[in-house]
Amino acid sequence: MDRTDRPLPPAAVARAVLITLGLITLALLLWAGRNVLFVLFFGVLVGVFLTVFTDRLVQWGVPRVLSVVLVLLTMAGLMGAFSVLLWPTVRDQLSTLGREVPQVAEQVVEWTQTQYRDLTGGTGEPSVDMEEEVRGTLAEQAGAVIGGAMPIINTALGAVTGILVVLVIGIYTAADPGLYRRGVEHLVPPRHRPRVGEALDRTGHSLRRWMMGTLINMVIVGTVTAVGLWLLGIPAAIALGVIAGLLEFVPIAGPILAAIPGIAVALTVSPMTALWVTLFYVVIQQVEGNVLTPVVMRGAAHLPPALTVVFQTLMAVIFGFLGLLLAVPIPAVVMVMVKTLYVEPMEGQPAG
Repeated sequence: MDRTDRPLPPAAVARAVLITLGLITLALLLWAGRNVLFVLFFGVLVGVFLTVFTDRLVQWGVPRVLSVVLVLLTMAGLMGAFSVLLWPTVRDQLSTLGREVPQVAEQVVEWTQTQYRDLTGGTGEPSVDMEEEVRGTLAEQAGAVIGGAMPIINTALGAVTGILVVLVIGIYTAADPGLYRRGVEHLVPPRHRPRVGEALDRTGHSLRRWMMGTLINMVIVGTVTAVGLWLLGIPAAIALGVIAGLLEFVPIAGPILAAIPGIAVALTVSPMTALWVTLFYVVIQQVEGNVLTPVVMRGAAHLPPALTVVFQTLMAVIFGFLGLLLAVPIPAVVMVMVKTLYVEPMEGQPAG
C-alpha cells in the first residue's frame, strides 16, 4: 500500500482537529471583540500621531512625558482658539445648512411629481403619496447612517467613554512607545526579533507619514473649499469647508459625500451656480488626487486605487462607517508587515 494511502496516526488527527478548533475559536473571539479592536487601533493611530511631535521634542532634549504634556496642551489651546474664533460662525452656518438642504429636498420632490404627471399625460396621479414616501425614505436613510456611523457607541455616555479610551491609549502609547515595541518583539523567538522590530519601525513611519499627509490634505482641501464657495457666493461656505476637510479623512468616498451638501445649497441659488459648484468640487479633487496627495504622502504606504475601493467597500459592508474610516490604515499596515516579514525574507534581504 502506498504511504500516501495510509491513515494518519490518531495523535496527528487529534492535533489537526485541535488546531482547527483553535483557529475557529480565535476567529470567533476576534469577531466578537471587533469593536474593541477598532478602538485599540484608533488609539494606536492617535499615539502614532502624537509621536510625530513628541519625538521632535525628545530630540531637543525634552523628557518624553513632558513632551507629551506640552503637545496635548498645545492641541487643547488650538482647539480652544478655534472654538472661540470660528465655532459661532460655523454653528450659525450649520443651522443655515439645516434649513437649505430640506428646501432642496422639497424641490426634488416637486420636480419628481411634475415629471410623473408629465409622463402620465397629466391624467395620472402617483399611486402613493410620493412626498411622504420620499420623506420617509430620507428619514430612514438618515437614521441608518447615524446608527451605523458609530456602531460601538449608541449613547452619549458611550461616545464620551469611547473617545476617552482612544485618547488614553494614544497618550500611553506616545509616552512610552518602546515599552509596547519590546512587548511585541518578545512574542517571537529571539532570532526573529530584529525582523519584527524592523517591521514595527516601518509600520510606524508609514502611519506617521499617512496621518500627517492626511491632516495636511484636510486643512488644504477644507480651506480651499471654503474660500472657493465663498467666492462663488454660496451660503454657509465656512461650514461646507469644514465638512469637506473632515470628510477628506475618508479617501474616495469622503470627497463625494462632501460635495453633496455643497451642490444642494448651490441649487437654492440657481441651477447654473450648482453647475459651477459641481465643477469646482471636481477640480479640487483632481488637484488633490493628482498633485497634492503624491507630494504630501511621499514615504507613506501607497495602495492601488482599485484595491482601496474594494477594501473600502468590504469594510463598509462588514463593519459600517467605522470600518470605512479604517479602510486605508489597516491595509497599509498589512502591506508593510507582509513586505517586511514575508517578501523580503523570501528574497534574502536582511532586516534593516
